[in-house]
Order: sequence, then C-alpha cells, then structure tokens
Amino acid sequence: MNAAFETIPLARLSLAPQVRRHFDEASLDGLAASIREVGLQHPLIARRDGNALVVLDGERRHRACSRLGMTEVPVLIVSDPMMIADVLLRQLACNLQREDLSPIDRAEAIRSLMKASSMTADEVAKRLGQSPATVSRTLTVLKLPEALRTQVASGQIPADAAYLLARVEDPARQSELAAEVVGGKLSRDALTRKMKRVRRAEAQAKDGPNRITALLGGGRSITVGGKGLTLDSLMEALEQLLSRARKSKAQGLSLTTFVRTLRDQAAT
Repeated sequence: MNAAFETIPLARLSLAPQVRRHFDEASLDGLAASIREVGLQHPLIARRDGNALVVLDGERRHRACSRLGMTEVPVLIVSDPMMIADVLLRQLACNLQREDLSPIDRAEAIRSLMKASSMTADEVAKRLGQSPATVSRTLTVLKLPEALRTQVASGQIPADAAYLLARVEDPARQSELAAEVVGGKLSRDALTRKMKRVRRAEAQAKDGPNRITALLGGGRSITVGGKGLTLDSLMEALEQLLSRARKSKAQGLSLTTFVRTLRDQAAT
C-alpha cells in the first residue's frame, strides 16, 4: 500500500457513505473529551478521489474533532487506486478489528461487499480473517424485520439474542420473544432454551409431531411414535396394531407374548 502521512485541514476531508451507519451521541461526546484531554492518538485514513480526500477510516474521530472545533488532523493518505469493493473491504476490516460496529452495520457491510465484489460469504470470510460460520451467522440478522433491526442497532437487543431471533420463522412469535428480551425478561440462556421449544413447535406444525399419547379414559392411554405423524398415519398404525392383536387373540396369545412378538418383529 502506497501511503503518505500529512496534516490536513479538516474542511478538506470528505465523508462518503461509510460501513458504520449508526453513531451513538454519548460515545461521540466521550471520544471528543478524550481527544481534548490527550490528543488524537490515531490518524484518519483517507484515499484520493481526484482532488478530493475521502475518509476511509475515522469518521467518528472526524466528527469528534469537528465538535472540538479543530481545524487540522493527521491523515494517512492512500494513493493506490481503489474500486468500491476495495473501499468496503478496507472499511470493514478496520472496523471489525476494533469490534465496535453494531451487528446490523456489520451485516449490511458484508452484504454490500459481497454484492460489489461478487465474492461468496466464504470468500469474504477468508479476506476478513473470520470463519465462514461467523460470517453466515452475522448475515442472519438481516432477516429480521426493520423494527427489530433498529432495536439491534441501538443495542436494545444484544447481538447473540439477535442471531437467535433471526431463526424464528413465525413473525408474531419473533416479535413476542424480542419484546421479552428488550424488557429484560429473557437472558441469552433463557432465550436459547425457549428457542429450542419454539423450533420444536414449528417443526411439529410443519411436519407433524413425532410422538403422541391419546388418553382414552379409565386410566388408559395409547402412545404412538413416528416421524411426522399425521391423522392418516396414526389411523394406519392403529389399524395395523388392531389387525395383529386380533390374529394374536385367535392364536390364544397373552398380552405379554403379543407385545414381545411385536418387539421381536420390529427388530428383524
């Protein structure tokens, strides 16, 4: 990378759309106070775009310096030509190394990078030094509706909870769980446990239960198991059982022998 270090008038720097979309005002005030106390510890990074200097990394520092009324800042100017994908990759890498992007900003930046570069999620992961599973998990938050994405971006919904909520297919159930997280009623572990029950219920609603117990009264019940049970498959199983029971009765077999025979036949 060809770069030169210069002190540049703040007014000369342009702020193009950045990977970071959300800026916490209290955090900016804290950064400004720190710069006022000890000075700017890290230079901004900018690229040349014709006669303009466009900030690649350091928009928060730029904003904080502006609040302090500073007129000049140290800048590392990159002179290498850069495509849109190169710009996105550099911005994303810089922010990921500090781990201070919101989950939504991070996911949107990765999606934009994939679109601009035609890279797959696995290729992006390699360029960013992350595992493919991490990148895929990051992208799941983009499945959330806009209202929940806003709560994730603001920090009301933690990243770990957001990844779990994105896997809930039922919008009403998803919204209900999110409200419990925001209200402090669900910890991450509690949400994980509840999610298991939700996914089990969703699977049963989609494919049918794998086990049912029918209460017949008088203390009697019948339990039938099988993948994706439906009313038709239940009736078929009961008809087969009844047919075998009648044959066993005609042969004079006891209930214990009948059950043992069924078990032995199923094992062969």
